Amino acid sequence: MILSRRTVLKSASAGAALSAFAPGVRAAFAAETSNARDILIVVFLRFGCDGLTMVAPAQDADYQARRPTIKVSASGQNAGLALGPLDGVPFYLHPSAPELKGLFDAGRLAIVHAAGLPTDTRSHFESQNMMERGVTEGDAPILGGWLARHLAARNLTLADLGAVSSAPDIHTPLQGIRGVAAIPDVRDFNVPGGDYNLNVIEILNAGSAPQAASARATVDMVRSVQGSLGRLPVGGVNYPAGGFAASLRSVADIVKMNIGLEVATVDFGGWDHHYNMNSYFPPAAAHLSQSLAAFWADLVTVQHRLTVVTMTEFGRRLDENTAGGTDHGAGSFMFVLGGGVNGGRIYGEWPGLRPADLREGDVRVTTDVRQVLQEILVKRRGEDNLKAVFPSLDYRPGGLIRPIA
Repeated sequence: MILSRRTVLKSASAGAALSAFAPGVRAAFAAETSNARDILIVVFLRFGCDGLTMVAPAQDADYQARRPTIKVSASGQNAGLALGPLDGVPFYLHPSAPELKGLFDAGRLAIVHAAGLPTDTRSHFESQNMMERGVTEGDAPILGGWLARHLAARNLTLADLGAVSSAPDIHTPLQGIRGVAAIPDVRDFNVPGGDYNLNVIEILNAGSAPQAASARATVDMVRSVQGSLGRLPVGGVNYPAGGFAASLRSVADIVKMNIGLEVATVDFGGWDHHYNMNSYFPPAAAHLSQSLAAFWADLVTVQHRLTVVTMTEFGRRLDENTAGGTDHGAGSFMFVLGGGVNGGRIYGEWPGLRPADLREGDVRVTTDVRQVLQEILVKRRGEDNLKAVFPSLDYRPGGLIRPIA
């Protein structure tokens, strides 16, 4: 029996799956990511993370009046962590995120408020799809995700694990280009049945047929990854328990293996807080804060060329609902963490929360998330063909990113 490389990859274990590699996948990994480009980690906070709770205008009278039971306060009970002003309005980070406050104070973390897509939809799945593809309803049809288009536009030769989705399937931003790996946890990287079946696959594909050579190359690649994992230092940074932290730890392992990771996507779901936000938002915010801080500390040796950006498909309405939660809104926030970030500031344009300032009860979007992504790609990834990535958008950098040295 001869197993094709595609068969081997499709039958990968729940712990590791690969897809869309170019023929003749290399067993020897490429060198470390070029110092001319940052390693870019894209985090999607799925199902509408509330920017008015994560980064709260706690002293605003409209905010206080319209969120009587779920508001973040400037002092006293549920007091937020003071960040400073945007357009004269003081903002406070959620009290469950002190680690992020530390990164903000250290100048490593920047915040963009009232960020989102200029779209009318309040559907999770429509908004997620558009944001991950980098388009809006009015754009001409374009294939693939924005991150895949960036890799294609730069015509980069990626290492075997140069582009990774930390998931069982490839996330939408990386769809549309070959050579992407979907790996929920690199520490489980193997074929079904483990090493025994890996040896069987190698023996059964000892011939000279192209399929056999491809299968053997895949076996070599699995062994190379396992060997690199075995050389990672024991101990190190402690990550909190939870799925998001585990995904970040897996990505950090791939970075530390020095096998050429350039871009990775990571999901953190569960932000659809229609009810009882006071119970559900704090632990989620704490996990986000602790996990990002652990990831940053884990990659201390490459922080100078590491950029992490978060986004969410939309924010929540200003008014709390009768269930102590919030419904689907518009503008939210972005975190940008990195060695090349002009941190310690909130960026964007604050639209205000008076009735006349809102858009159908929602925070208006004043910064298109794609503008932030553009600036990261240009200044930290060397992108010089933005129209191939975001065809309908002009380049308008906001000054939150420094050019790579």
